[in-house]
Amino acid sequence: MQYPFTEEQLAMSDLVGDFMEKEVAPVASEMDRSPDPKDCYPAELINKASKLGIRTMAVPEEWGGAGADTTTKALCLWRGAQTEVGVIKCLSQCWKISTALAKRGSEAQKEKWLKMFVEDDDCVGSFCMTEPDYGSDNLYRQPGAHLGLKMSAVEDGDYYVLNGVKRFTSLTTWAKILVVFARTDPNADLQQGTTCFLVHGDQEGVSYGRVHDKMGYRLYPNAESFYDNVRVHKDDILGELNKGYLVQATIFRGSAELAACNTGVARGIFNFCNQYTKDRVQGGVPIIEHPTIRHMMAEMLMNIEVAEQFMWRICWGVENDETFNSRFTRYGKVFSDQMALKTIALATDVLGGSGIMKENPVEKMIRDLITFLHGDGTDSLTLLRAAQTLDEPC
Repeated sequence: MQYPFTEEQLAMSDLVGDFMEKEVAPVASEMDRSPDPKDCYPAELINKASKLGIRTMAVPEEWGGAGADTTTKALCLWRGAQTEVGVIKCLSQCWKISTALAKRGSEAQKEKWLKMFVEDDDCVGSFCMTEPDYGSDNLYRQPGAHLGLKMSAVEDGDYYVLNGVKRFTSLTTWAKILVVFARTDPNADLQQGTTCFLVHGDQEGVSYGRVHDKMGYRLYPNAESFYDNVRVHKDDILGELNKGYLVQATIFRGSAELAACNTGVARGIFNFCNQYTKDRVQGGVPIIEHPTIRHMMAEMLMNIEVAEQFMWRICWGVENDETFNSRFTRYGKVFSDQMALKTIALATDVLGGSGIMKENPVEKMIRDLITFLHGDGTDSLTLLRAAQTLDEPC
């Protein structure tokens, strides 16, 4: 790979790769096929990964983690997604939660929440923003207090009282730390009137609805949650009052997560197809010797490698470029989505009928890729958001 990874980054990637191949690969297909989406959550695998230090790898060293940077996280996510994207995405969610706590939390909050996260091998978190009527539009900057999420947080002495509903949020049912976005100033625009609250998963007034029955990414489940007069102390506001979107920006700007997921799964598809073309014989020769197949494999790899290189550019920019613009993160998401769709089209052509058979691992990879094309907003919305930054410096 043409990128100057450090020995430490490669060692962490190898640790993740070994875990995914030895622990996850043998059980992933069976878990994915469970008719009940609640049974898809890989609790035992998260626990095992935690004992290896993978769940806490983004936690700063002074709090017991490895202090993994953006490139390390993307590399590990990319490596893990080649085997099974749901489990590694659960772990990536843990990296995001711990990063938010480390970068936006007060010392008291770190002592309370980050310490709890580190010490509990089963602790995962959930970012609760999407609501039944408000999803991608929560990410688009547009004036109007009537636009965007409606979950309310009303001040009551030293507390805020939360009321509302969230849905499609990741790991919610199993999360011990809920990062909940709610309106604290209903008369302000969304980005100026939203606050981020830290809520215990079992806190009084919090309840859970259905776990959504998804086509793919089933080992990374999403669910509904309900908040009925949930009292949250002001000490548990993450960041500043009415500036909850700075928490979201902290995570989004410094992430190549979706690009890593897409390129990782696509690389896994390519690896399978590459071996298949050498084993499958038609016309008296392995099909890789047919010019059409070789051309399609070259095109598949070209698309993947270009998306990967842009992903590493994003990681470098986050860590080293003070002028780095978040639109590059958005470009990485959209471009890798488009690459994923092209990979699917080429792979199903190369594999023929066998590509859609459930005994073939590519069938699951295809479902996984399609399912998360909308992640962190649809592509159309993401490009609109990028368009709002065109006049900002590169």
